[in-house]
Amino acid sequence: MRWNKISTVLVVCILLTLVLSACSANVSDDLYALPKQSEAYYDLQYAIDQVMTPGASYAGPLTGSNQQSVQLVDLDGDSDDEAVVFLKTMGELPLKAYVFDRTEDSYTNIAVIEGEGSGFDAVEYVQLDGTPGYEILLGRRLSDQILRSLTAYSCRNGEMTALMTCTYSEFKVVDLDADERKDVFVLRLEAEERAGIAELYRWHDDRMEREQEASMSVGAKQIKRIITGCLEGGAPAVFVASTYEEDTIITDIFAVREDALRNIATGGELGVSAQTVRSYNVYASDIDADGVIELPLPLALPSHAAGEETQWIIEWYSLTIDGRAKIKMTTYHNYPAGWYLTLPEHWCDQITVSRQTLQDGISAVKISQWRGYDEEPDEIVTIYAITGEKRAQLASEAGRSLLAEKGEVAYAASLGSSKWAEELTQEELNAMFHFIYMDWNSGET
Repeated sequence: MRWNKISTVLVVCILLTLVLSACSANVSDDLYALPKQSEAYYDLQYAIDQVMTPGASYAGPLTGSNQQSVQLVDLDGDSDDEAVVFLKTMGELPLKAYVFDRTEDSYTNIAVIEGEGSGFDAVEYVQLDGTPGYEILLGRRLSDQILRSLTAYSCRNGEMTALMTCTYSEFKVVDLDADERKDVFVLRLEAEERAGIAELYRWHDDRMEREQEASMSVGAKQIKRIITGCLEGGAPAVFVASTYEEDTIITDIFAVREDALRNIATGGELGVSAQTVRSYNVYASDIDADGVIELPLPLALPSHAAGEETQWIIEWYSLTIDGRAKIKMTTYHNYPAGWYLTLPEHWCDQITVSRQTLQDGISAVKISQWRGYDEEPDEIVTIYAITGEKRAQLASEAGRSLLAEKGEVAYAASLGSSKWAEELTQEELNAMFHFIYMDWNSGET
């Protein structure tokens, strides 16, 4: 009897093992099987093969957020996506963007956009005319010119119509006149011109119209960064930072005022605003997260000791559409370490900053109340960057308190003996500390 029970148990175990092994094999097969493409994929691939000529190759745009060679977007407003395929072919008009419309069981080529150039620069899909569906805003790199070509196309009734064409150095899609319809903002820098040009194309009377142009600052050379945002008071604007003379940045600010495009940053006979010129490599941003773009005004601090590197604080100010400035915040930015502090207003013209390395893995920035060139400054707060395996422990020793951790670095602070240090709570100190984030497009802060 006992043997029969044992035999039964063994048989059950063997059967379970076989079943589980089979399940495991099926699961493994599913995990390692290649994903099956949809029928729509094969239908589109077949349609593309029909237009691929000898020597043709996929050629997606080189910049921007839409860089795929095949892109899906609803161009005609019927709620079904069309396929836009970017190819480079042989011949006088080598750049081709094919538009395919999907029927029940196939894709049909309904239009092709052809142009000259060495490659597609960028593509944006925007609603320009206020009707359902998206227009194509397509930039091309011209083979023998620095400037590039930009054209807006509308797809209606299976036909592509050009709405506007211009040359450009950079462009942005933005609603500058606040009419809830996108406009095309274009910048053009040419070496032989005294000043660069900004243009605005707006939909008006059933067509895209070029508005009166505005000039960039005289001497603006290479465009470094473009951001869009609001001025003080809520008016939308485009902020353009460019190199200016040697190691200098200037910011032009374009907005629609009195129904015309204006550069509210320029003034005077030279066409340059000293207010937005700076030798410090920092850019406009919404530093206080209030929805308004602030501009930086770097101010040099007195040195703690002779021969020390000059340290800077930054006053951030906003502008109204008529050019009036409003101070919003003051910060100390430690760009090499990737952090900054917001500073109380009464500190701003009475501090000095020094940097030092205390030991391996610990560096410090000391902010002190400045008493004069012949007086020892009073320490307010010191910020530490600590690396190594014991960084969390070290951040809480020797009078320090942990502020934050990022990657393999712990950031800590200690308070000094200044009367301003006595006014600070730990919560206020934590709120003053921020990380500096990189710009994805430029790789700069």
